[in-house]
Amino acid sequence: MAEDRDPLTLDVDRDYVGWITLDQPESRVNLLTAPSLALLDRLIGELESRIATGKLVAVVVRSAKPGSFVHGLDVRELERVRDRSDAFEKSREAQRIFRRLERLTVPTLAAVDGMCLGGGTELIIACEHRIGSDDTTTRLGLPEVRLGILPGFGGSVRLPALVGIQSALDLILSGKTISADRAKRIGLLDRIAPKPRFEMEVSAFLKEILAGKARGKPRKKPLAKRLLEDTGPGRSLLFSIAERKTAARTKGWYPAPGRALRLVAETYGLPIDQALELEAHALAELAVTRESRSLVRIFLLQQDAKRRLGEEAMGQARRVERAAVLGAGVMGGSIAELIASHDVPVILKDIEQEALDSGLRHANELLQKAASKGRFGSGEAGLKFALIQGTLSYDKFSEVDLVIEAVVERMAVKQQVLQDVEERVPSHTIIATNTSSLSVTTLAEASSRPDRVVGIHFFNPVHRMPLVEIVRTEATSEEVLAAAFSFAVAMGKTPVLVADRPGFLVNRLLAPYLNETGYLLDDGADVLSIDAALEEFGMPMGPCRLLDEIGLDVADHVSVEMERAFGQRMRAAGVVDGLRSEGLLGRKNGRGFYRYEGAQQKGVEPVVAKRYSGTGDADAPDAEEIRQRTLHLMVNEAAYAIEEGVVESAGELDLSLVMGIGFPPFRGGLLSWADREGIPNIVESLSNFEERLGDRFAPADLLRSMAEEDLTFTDAD
Repeated sequence: MAEDRDPLTLDVDRDYVGWITLDQPESRVNLLTAPSLALLDRLIGELESRIATGKLVAVVVRSAKPGSFVHGLDVRELERVRDRSDAFEKSREAQRIFRRLERLTVPTLAAVDGMCLGGGTELIIACEHRIGSDDTTTRLGLPEVRLGILPGFGGSVRLPALVGIQSALDLILSGKTISADRAKRIGLLDRIAPKPRFEMEVSAFLKEILAGKARGKPRKKPLAKRLLEDTGPGRSLLFSIAERKTAARTKGWYPAPGRALRLVAETYGLPIDQALELEAHALAELAVTRESRSLVRIFLLQQDAKRRLGEEAMGQARRVERAAVLGAGVMGGSIAELIASHDVPVILKDIEQEALDSGLRHANELLQKAASKGRFGSGEAGLKFALIQGTLSYDKFSEVDLVIEAVVERMAVKQQVLQDVEERVPSHTIIATNTSSLSVTTLAEASSRPDRVVGIHFFNPVHRMPLVEIVRTEATSEEVLAAAFSFAVAMGKTPVLVADRPGFLVNRLLAPYLNETGYLLDDGADVLSIDAALEEFGMPMGPCRLLDEIGLDVADHVSVEMERAFGQRMRAAGVVDGLRSEGLLGRKNGRGFYRYEGAQQKGVEPVVAKRYSGTGDADAPDAEEIRQRTLHLMVNEAAYAIEEGVVESAGELDLSLVMGIGFPPFRGGLLSWADREGIPNIVESLSNFEERLGDRFAPADLLRSMAEEDLTFTDAD
């Protein structure tokens, strides 16, 4: 039964201080919704009445929700926007409410303990004063551009005036979050208080405010900043530089950052009410774009994926208090680092000291790099690294809740490792495999407790790629499945449940996409034109560069497995095998499709350039053919995967490719894009290529029937 409790309450204490407390029922976080904003409006009305009668001296806005001040607007509110007019009116209504809060004639103080994002940040900058806790959960930001919009509740107008143009643009155009310490340095927070004394410090700060002692000295800008922000020519230069950088970063695919930049330039220094109206128009313009709709869809799919098993199952899942990773290679070391970075003790085991030392070094480097980027303090990096215990033995495995094997991709080796570890762990321990291509079911056949075996497939690089494929066998228990999901979410990952089929989902769909690269080279395309065609589509890197990142030896092994599983339509072109046999392995040895010196790419590898220089013939594949042959094959394989039940929905498939290979989020996912292309058009394209180039392009039966019945993949989303 739902709690009959309001998400905001107002209490006025004996000193006539009004305390507005946010605490959304049946939710781990506070979100702004149309009803909660309407309630805030009503509470502000009560405050105004008390002020008029002299029975209110100050207002404090706070949260009762651990780790969450306000996580922002409920994104489903964006999903419900009908048109530009609707978006404009919703923006204006929220602006009116926050403006009403801003106009209160008593001091207002926002007490921020926990995540403060989007509309939450816009709420606190409508207050006169702001104090934040030093807890690691306290982070502030305006992530709206990541949903294809801009701050539309006053944030685009108030933030530049509060912290300066450059600091405001840094937050608004990137959508990033910052720590309380960084927020204090730029002027977004006035004070930081230790978490254990936060409530006392809020009361003490309030007393200073009421006593008129909290004004402080005006923040003095450095000379260079004054010249840029406080003069007309300086601002013109500042906005011009920012515009060039934004255009280079978004490549024209994401309109929100550019529109936000223009809005700040248009409104800086204008009377606030005039500026707010312009902000509402800009928000309305963006909210109905295809890019925003796509980004909102992906965000909601991501949230749904984390709740896929239901609150009850996830709530009952056994928490992983101690973990172990078998195999200290790049993946093993990376997984150990991920676990330790989330403050879970982890054992990293290998059979060779040299490999173990290498894995520990890799984990430490990742932790230090994360600290340098502000994810946590440099001192914390050392403490987290201390949570990783390197070992050559199975000592202390009797204490672990989860073992993840990441040893060499050979079934016999994995089965032996599974049997060895089973003898040394408690009966409740989950045994997970990080295999990318081998059958989890076959692996589990070697187990004496197959119900405890599950696939937890991370993607490389582990610290950056958000997707985790959870692979269930017929024997995997519901309890183990829920624990695997819960663990992935606790590690900050997005889990997607996939069937135990060769390649699972992402690698299976990636295989024909990458394989076609070889056929394109054989048909007269060159490395640079292939990569450019897919990068122009929005892929984070072209397929040749991606093959180098994967490793040509690994890619060749996977292609053999895919051809064995799926036959003719996955028949390898032979290009990768040929290059690998000449010692070209990709980035790992500095020679693949490209040459590498350290982190730098140094042009196409001469051997490749000589062999695949492009014919220059009129019938050589152009950019459009390159995109059609690679992407339409991926859509075709997606149809096979949907038909076989590898995933349950088109939404899960789209999310997996966005999170797993960086398929352009602004396109909404592979199948969302395919629907817009038109399924009949894709079937026709595949049929034409089938006639010209062979059976690998034969349209899947599902795709043919969808074209005939004029259906789309995302109808059911």
